[in-house]
Amino acid sequence: MYKCIKLIKKNLKYFRELNSKRTLFNSLNKDFFQVYDNCNFIQKMILRNKVKLIKNNVKYIGYIWTDIYNKNICYINAMNVLYGYNNMSSLPYKYLINTIKENCIIRYLCENNDYNFKLLKSVGFEKKEGTLILYKELPENMHFILNRELEFEMLQKGKDEGKRCEIQNKIFQEDNRVPLTLEDIFFDEVQDYYFEKGAVFLKKNNEYIGYGQFIIENGIPVIVNFGIIKEFRGKGYSKFLLMYILKLIHSNGFNKIIIKVKNSNYIALNLYKSVGFEVKKEQYYLELRHGDNDF
Repeated sequence: MYKCIKLIKKNLKYFRELNSKRTLFNSLNKDFFQVYDNCNFIQKMILRNKVKLIKNNVKYIGYIWTDIYNKNICYINAMNVLYGYNNMSSLPYKYLINTIKENCIIRYLCENNDYNFKLLKSVGFEKKEGTLILYKELPENMHFILNRELEFEMLQKGKDEGKRCEIQNKIFQEDNRVPLTLEDIFFDEVQDYYFEKGAVFLKKNNEYIGYGQFIIENGIPVIVNFGIIKEFRGKGYSKFLLMYILKLIHSNGFNKIIIKVKNSNYIALNLYKSVGFEVKKEQYYLELRHGDNDF
């Protein structure tokens, strides 16, 4: 029979083993001990109170680590039940979720591996906003057709930061983003992921109409901050900018590329698929109104 108990010092060693296998259920599960081991005595005590373990008779088989925000929103930082002890059943997860106070909204950022989404759906979770991670391998020979109306200009570090700030704010002004500042850009440029030869402006008749760049994550280029100013959209310019960035990536010695897009951004998704990108990963916030389900 299952039993949920608090995390205390005496069972901490069992939890370390469970935490080490956190990515088996969800690759986005956070590492509890990366935080815990750098805390003082009081902070550790507070953190332990946010974790519940589940036992199957005498063996610890899983856990849930949560945080409550605004009194009625609960975020699951990590959750896992060891495969082999649940027999593909959602029951242990229901026990763990039932340790959360009722009448709150539970949110969990999860990367789909088929098994976890099916199980969480059976518990009562629904998919909300998400991010699709698309992947493309670049061919040995990259062909790029020029458009005589368009020209490309590489960003010059130490000179074009103000220009980048202005253009990005025009591109993303309707995405509810906090306006970019020069300080944000200078901070971006000193990060390890920043690739100095990877930022480019798109121009039409000497007017700046778009911007895009790629950064490096785990040795793989990732396209970011990509877009066209609103009044120039729908004319196919974004595809020329995208193809130019792919050519730029290839010329810098890379043969793989990743791009991330909101699942609701169908226009961007269709653009990326039209040049050969394929969905590799799905990351969604799953949501459950706790109290609506009788466990």
